Amino acid sequence: MSRNNQSEHGSESIDESRRTFMKATGAVTAASAVGVGTNTAAAGANEDDITELIEELSLEQKVGQMTQVAIDDLGEGFGPETAFDDHDDVDTLGQLLAEHHVGSVLNGGATGPTFDGEEFVAGLNDLQRYTVENTDHGIPFLWGGDALHGNTLLDGCTSFPQRLNMGATRDVELVEAAATHTGNEIAAMGGHWIFGPTVDVLRDMRWGRYFEGHSEDSMLLGELGRARARGFQRNGRVAATVKHFAGYGTPNTGKDRAHARTSMRDLRTRQLPAYRRALEEAETVMVNSGAVNGKPAHVSQWLLTQVLRERYGFDGVVLTDWDDFERLQSNHQYLPDTPDGWRRAVKQGLEAGIDMHMCGGETPPTAFIETTIDLVESGDVSEERIDESVRRILELKRRLGLFDQPCVDEDEIGDLVGGARDVSERLAKESLVLLANEDDVLPLEGTEDVLLTGPGIEGETPNRFLMQHGGWTLGWQGIEDGDLTEDGPRPRQNTIAGELADRLGDRLTHVPTEFEAAPYGSIYENFDNGFFDVTDEQEAAVVDAAETADTVVVVLGEGPHNEGFGDRDKMRFPEAQRDLVALLDAETDDDVPLVGVIVAGSPRGTDETFDRLDAVLFAGQPGSDTGVAVTDALFGDYNPSGRLPFTWEANVGHVPLFYDDYPPRQSVGAADGMVQFEFGHGLSYTDWEYAGLSLSTPAVEDPASTSTVTARVGVENTGDRAGEHIVEVYNTEFYGSVLQPQRRLMGFERVALQPGESATVDVELDLATLEVVPGDVPGDQAAVVEAGEYELSVGDETTTLTVENEASITDPEPAPGRYDIDGDGSEDFEDVMALYRRLKRRKRGESGRHESGHGRGNDRGGERGHEWDR
Repeated sequence: MSRNNQSEHGSESIDESRRTFMKATGAVTAASAVGVGTNTAAAGANEDDITELIEELSLEQKVGQMTQVAIDDLGEGFGPETAFDDHDDVDTLGQLLAEHHVGSVLNGGATGPTFDGEEFVAGLNDLQRYTVENTDHGIPFLWGGDALHGNTLLDGCTSFPQRLNMGATRDVELVEAAATHTGNEIAAMGGHWIFGPTVDVLRDMRWGRYFEGHSEDSMLLGELGRARARGFQRNGRVAATVKHFAGYGTPNTGKDRAHARTSMRDLRTRQLPAYRRALEEAETVMVNSGAVNGKPAHVSQWLLTQVLRERYGFDGVVLTDWDDFERLQSNHQYLPDTPDGWRRAVKQGLEAGIDMHMCGGETPPTAFIETTIDLVESGDVSEERIDESVRRILELKRRLGLFDQPCVDEDEIGDLVGGARDVSERLAKESLVLLANEDDVLPLEGTEDVLLTGPGIEGETPNRFLMQHGGWTLGWQGIEDGDLTEDGPRPRQNTIAGELADRLGDRLTHVPTEFEAAPYGSIYENFDNGFFDVTDEQEAAVVDAAETADTVVVVLGEGPHNEGFGDRDKMRFPEAQRDLVALLDAETDDDVPLVGVIVAGSPRGTDETFDRLDAVLFAGQPGSDTGVAVTDALFGDYNPSGRLPFTWEANVGHVPLFYDDYPPRQSVGAADGMVQFEFGHGLSYTDWEYAGLSLSTPAVEDPASTSTVTARVGVENTGDRAGEHIVEVYNTEFYGSVLQPQRRLMGFERVALQPGESATVDVELDLATLEVVPGDVPGDQAAVVEAGEYELSVGDETTTLTVENEASITDPEPAPGRYDIDGDGSEDFEDVMALYRRLKRRKRGESGRHESGHGRGNDRGGERGHEWDR
């Protein structure tokens, strides 16, 4: 989900909205004392009942089902005194829901009306009871929220590592386990809808939502997205959302919601396949807030109907993002900012395939409802089109069991909040990427006197934990949006400072430096997602402690942020952090290791800083168990195994630079210095060797019928420490009809080995990763695996896979819409006739050119014209 509203958060506003919410739910408690079921005409509904129900609904009731409204701590999107302030007779939230037959409500910005789990469930149950009891057909509403790295909506929650961390683990099963716990928590809250997984290919580290992506590799991204959707939905009570369909993660300027310019070939081979994998599981889709090749996604029939519905066979609910019909006017300037422009926005969105509109802080629900009703009554949109969307929405509610059980047990949530600690800790550890370790200064022995420094305090308030969680954590822009109050709320958490203190006692000296979170101001002021400083007093303390330290650990990174407020134009560390590292380098002896721990949701840092550090650990945003994970890694209790899920460019001027791009990657002679750390980079405290790479079959006759092969390779831990290792198999060479990516990840597998131990590892290879779109520039032919010899590599081990016959695995048809000659959004008999007429005109034109050419035989160019005709 997305937001673009800036607000100052404080305890007073949170408490006031909580009182508003409880006042509303208290009112509906009394009204619903008769119990659920009295008015539930749809209770126990089956498919036939859904058809009958649709026939009974009025147009207004149908459009209400297509409307989603926001309730959060701001009271902006849905409340008696805001979006419905033109309705004087409305007193409570429940009455608003019932009056407008609202089909769905959402928590805006990961901030609910209350952070208390039991209070939340009771309030949501009361709203649901009121809705069922006080509407003609007793249709329950769907509740949706942004539980994106755990159910980070409640005080004491487990904050799983962010999505970028998940990509570093390459551990599909563990990522799915985290999603399963999240889905169970949302269901226990009385919720039904999670606005994840995010399946946007990462291309640009300047993008403010970089931390929300899993990888720049489409296959890895798609596999993790599919696993997370499966986990969210495992209990049968919660729907997952593939977002943001499609192309949202590749803005050409690095700015959120910016226009994506991409070729049809790139879109079909690198971006759409990730969504396709995740759509195999997810029940719903959220649309890209941006535009693709000049067309806003929300009004693209090609994306939402021809690709999503017809090519991928998706029949679930398609939801807009936050206020995105309004954004067609304000952000894209696609339509005029007039009443007629708004009407056209709604009409085009519905025609493109939107089922439900998310009314956020800018769009009163009545604006969408009244406009849609008018479009139908005027004949501009058919009621049959409305019925299609309403059927999808009601079918989703039926499959999730809302008609049978609209409310939930209020005693279950307490046992789940803060749970899955083993999964969270394991994910945090597996996501750590050891970028550098000069002279094996890590792991530490555990007997050292350690100086810990780096950003971590504002005034007298410790606040480094803001960095370890990132956005969508008890607030859209991070915990309380960085404006911390004494009483919280807080996730369940351990911290780097806390865990090092427990381990080292008085051998730890902690000198935190200044850090003021600035999630709403950074884009306008310093692009660092926070204000960082080292006071004179802190500098003196650092210098004093450095004189006696055996090791220095310096935390570096960025503050919490999200969306456009997180966009930046630099990848280097903030100046105060760069100066702090330079100070430490100058004030310590050469034999005192300087260890950098990067806590950030993007690849922050350049050689300017890294050259001064002896070891660098990229922690990302590991969430609740950051302290345990980082400390165990520093002291060798855990051996880092993560691999970068993105390419770490050496300079922001090289962006975008991704590992599977076409050659050449740079101008001739400019290879050095382009990339700081490659995709897949990650060191270990032990050494790994490969031997004997082979395939289950050296040749595949037909990739369409044999879409996977198994690579087998020997792996040995040749060092003196136990560890885990990710075996990755790449296609590293092939020559076909079009340019080939420099490398393509085909499969991966984790293995754990003791020192001196070896194992044979089988890795399933997905031949769909080899698909290309052949043909010339348009890139509209069917995607195929071309015939030929493919070099496959694991480290220095190589082998060859022969594909004997060209075939398509995932997309055997030409580009969707290629034969939509008349441009009406469908390929039908009319297109055949249009093509026939076009060919006839071309035939007549060629005949005319022949006659004209012969008549000018003695003119200049006449001979050339004659040759061309022949």
